[in-house]
Amino acid sequence: MLKAGRADEVLMSTTIGARRAGGYADRRYRDGLKNWRSRTRLLSAAFFSPMILLGIAGLFAHTHALVWLAGCLAGAGATAWGVVRDSPPEYVEHWREGAEGERRTERALGALGPGWLVAHDVEARYGNYDHIIVGPAGVFLLDTKKPSGTVTICDGVPYVRRRMDGERAVRDVSMRTRVLAAAASLKEDIQRRSGRRLWVQAVVVIWGDFLPGVHEDEQCVFIHGPRLADWIEAQPNKLSASAAASVASAVEAIAAGKPSQQAMRPVTV
Repeated sequence: MLKAGRADEVLMSTTIGARRAGGYADRRYRDGLKNWRSRTRLLSAAFFSPMILLGIAGLFAHTHALVWLAGCLAGAGATAWGVVRDSPPEYVEHWREGAEGERRTERALGALGPGWLVAHDVEARYGNYDHIIVGPAGVFLLDTKKPSGTVTICDGVPYVRRRMDGERAVRDVSMRTRVLAAAASLKEDIQRRSGRRLWVQAVVVIWGDFLPGVHEDEQCVFIHGPRLADWIEAQPNKLSASAAASVASAVEAIAAGKPSQQAMRPVTV
């Protein structure tokens, strides 16, 4: 926890919570993969089992050519079954990629200097908060994205040009709206617990091709993952030591899943 003290006191950085970054996304991926395997089990068995059984039976043939062919047939059937089993739909695979991206953000935040509190994979009313950061520069809500393509920003809206469809950029409004909604939810929760009314900066962390590198507007920031720690460190101080400690206590309670107490009278910081 960040402790209150003199305004010029050095605060030690802290990572709170037992959860690793990407835990929520990883659980969603594992659940999706389990459901996919369950749904395809009978169909795969009906389609690939005859190939495998015929291949095994052919191993007892008397000619080398037939034995070789049987081995190929059995191997092809077993391989194809395994590929189908571990090839879930794209939306399930996105959860795995999301978990990998969040762990990369976790490693990037390890480069922050003293004075920061970091929490990963914090349970929220709807889903989770990928990363919460509290420090002298304020509160930041980070949402990690690992898109399969190049991201550009036009009028504050992200567009993704898929690697397999280089001629067409897809408008992805949800990348912005989701992090703004999460930041607003976190702001309310912190205020309810600490009594402090403050701005929670929404940040989308992009691991992939992001041509601008950094894009900032009045509400949201989009930033390339490798530039994250330096950008945070460069933000101007907004919270006093006592305010940072109060907000950090609220975030610790949120990360620990503690129920909020009676709403406190808000104080603007």
